[in-house]
Amino acid sequence: MTSLTEYYVSLQKIYQAKAESDCLAMEHRVKSILKRIGVCRYRSMEEEFSSPVLSEVQKYFADEDSCYAMNFYVLLRAVDRLAASYSRLPGIFDRLKAAAVSVLSDMGLKGASLSEDLVTEVCRFAGAEIHPVGAFIGGVASQEVIKLVTKQFVPLNGTFIFNGIDLKSQVLAL
Repeated sequence: MTSLTEYYVSLQKIYQAKAESDCLAMEHRVKSILKRIGVCRYRSMEEEFSSPVLSEVQKYFADEDSCYAMNFYVLLRAVDRLAASYSRLPGIFDRLKAAAVSVLSDMGLKGASLSEDLVTEVCRFAGAEIHPVGAFIGGVASQEVIKLVTKQFVPLNGTFIFNGIDLKSQVLAL
């Protein structure tokens, strides 16, 4: 059997076009099902990242109870930014601190400060995943799915932040 590169490329394009059409068909199908069952509408991650509600962000930073969760939120976004830039998780304090300050300025909070201890802790753990924390987050996620599927109770409205150090959780409506 012989084959030419042109045949392979054309076959690859056919499969890619079919995959894209299947993806669009699935997206339309899921949207129609969600409209029919009346799922709650929340902001997407893209909306949250591109245009956070500044008044809510400022309120969370000012509130003593919410400030720690907001620090985690900013640091997690900074970790994502560093991972995208350097293709690795943070381990250097200054880089993470600079990325966090950049996230704060992007959110419109140029004068806000982060907990130095928390920045150090995030650098120290880098990409470590503690199994009990992962199990807890998975349980929360599955509970939210059950709420949506059964249409009982109200799902979380916002970003769920879990502090594995103090074992506290909070929902931030950004």
